[in-house]
Amino acid sequence: MNQEPTDHQEDASAKAETSQSNVSTSDVSSTANTAEDTPKKVNTNTDAKTKNTSAHSHNKSALIKFGIGIVLVLLLALIVFGLWKSYQPKQVELQGRVEAETIHISTKVPSRIEEIYVHDGEKVQAGQALVRLTSPEVDAKKQQALAALQSAQALQSTAERGSQQENIDSLYANWQSLKAQQQLAQTTYQRGQNLYKEGVISRQRRDEMQAAAVSAAQMTEASYQQYARAKRGSTPQQQSSADAQVKIAQAALAEANALEAETKLFAPSNGTISKTYGKVSELVAMGVPVVSLIQDDSLWISLNVREDQYAQVYQLKTMQGFIPALNKSAEFKIDHIEAEGEFATIKTTRQTGGYDIRSFKVQLKPAQPIADLKVGMSVLFKIEERK
Repeated sequence: MNQEPTDHQEDASAKAETSQSNVSTSDVSSTANTAEDTPKKVNTNTDAKTKNTSAHSHNKSALIKFGIGIVLVLLLALIVFGLWKSYQPKQVELQGRVEAETIHISTKVPSRIEEIYVHDGEKVQAGQALVRLTSPEVDAKKQQALAALQSAQALQSTAERGSQQENIDSLYANWQSLKAQQQLAQTTYQRGQNLYKEGVISRQRRDEMQAAAVSAAQMTEASYQQYARAKRGSTPQQQSSADAQVKIAQAALAEANALEAETKLFAPSNGTISKTYGKVSELVAMGVPVVSLIQDDSLWISLNVREDQYAQVYQLKTMQGFIPALNKSAEFKIDHIEAEGEFATIKTTRQTGGYDIRSFKVQLKPAQPIADLKVGMSVLFKIEERK
């Protein structure tokens, strides 16, 4: 059985429809609002991203500009430093060499090595015997000089003392004998002259008697002169001649002694034996070195300084040097600079407008003795080379 709806049911149905209608309208409105808000959000995100990208690009550009600025500043600083450095004095190193006087000891006479007393590298003192030589020729010459001196001295003694008394007496007796013979010859001649006048003897016989008388007179006179000279002694001229002969003989002996001294070689000064030449029994020629001696008690440094470096050296009194062989530094005094320069290895042509550079040798000596310093060692010096 169907009953008609009541008013209450109709009102409920109408409320329900009204409620559904409101819900639908609300949903549509909400959907519409959502659709309208979605584009706004998308636009907002896009703008944010664009702003971020723009800011990042700006920061990157700023960093690049900053980096370029720093590089330019550093490059400019480097250029300025390089220019400043190029105009600063440059320190250069000069190499010197330790040197010493070397004496070559030789002999004046050809001889043979008899004995060698030293060896290479040995320290010796002045006057120490080094080598003994032998020369028979020098020995013979000395004997000849001795004999000549003895003979000259004997003649000198005779001239100084005159003849001995026995010799004088003998000469006097000889004179008296010849004098008697002269008188006899003269008497015989007078008799012969008388007999010739009487015609008893021939003229030839008379001439023979005359010649005998003249000869006897001459012999008597000669004998008298010998006697008188012996009694008087030697003349000043004879004495001078005898003295001169002695001096000549003494000079010859001195020469022989000097040659004999050349057969014994001694150290002329303190030093170190650099080299011995030859062996025992070998011949040695005149003037050829037998021993070389280094005077290492007085060492010096030889340093070649170019002309363009001379100004930094010549006014100095001392220089600091480094010895690589000893690994030590030392102070050296400038002793002297040679007056004349020599050509250095650096040369220029006149077309360039330059000049040929010469070098000057500077000699330095250690301010204090340096132990173990040897000839030939290098010494390094540093100087400032002006631009």
